[in-house]
Amino acid sequence: MSIIALVVADGEREDSDSSSVDTDAEPPYAVPTGTDSEEALWAVQLASAGELIPTAVDRLVEQHGERGVRAVEAVSENRIKKYNDFMIVVGHEDEYIIEAARCTCKDSQYNLDAEDKTQRCWHVLAVAIAERIGELDYHDMWYTDVREFLWV
Repeated sequence: MSIIALVVADGEREDSDSSSVDTDAEPPYAVPTGTDSEEALWAVQLASAGELIPTAVDRLVEQHGERGVRAVEAVSENRIKKYNDFMIVVGHEDEYIIEAARCTCKDSQYNLDAEDKTQRCWHVLAVAIAERIGELDYHDMWYTDVREFLWV
């Protein structure tokens, strides 16, 4: 039986049986894979490939239409920012905060059915794509501080 040593916050070690570790668990994406396997297939394909691949992009666009197209464009243009506190998608008119698969855009607020977990705005889709292919522009700072500075 293998043992995995875990470091706890106070610096002490705590041993745990490796059988309790879920090696098939999804990484902690800000935007989790979709709720059903068909909707999630494009995300799984992207995570496996580590890059934009035509089959995954086609499936994404088939499911999400123009929102999918805009999401791929944003990722291709490196407009997905990861800060210590939030993920940000730089739009053409504003920056949109993505937290726990929710977005601050008007599309999310007014057009999407909150009960349908497969409906997402293009900003949330862009974060989902960028996370899975490693195309996040990381900033080691707090967005709340940056936003305050930029919009004063």
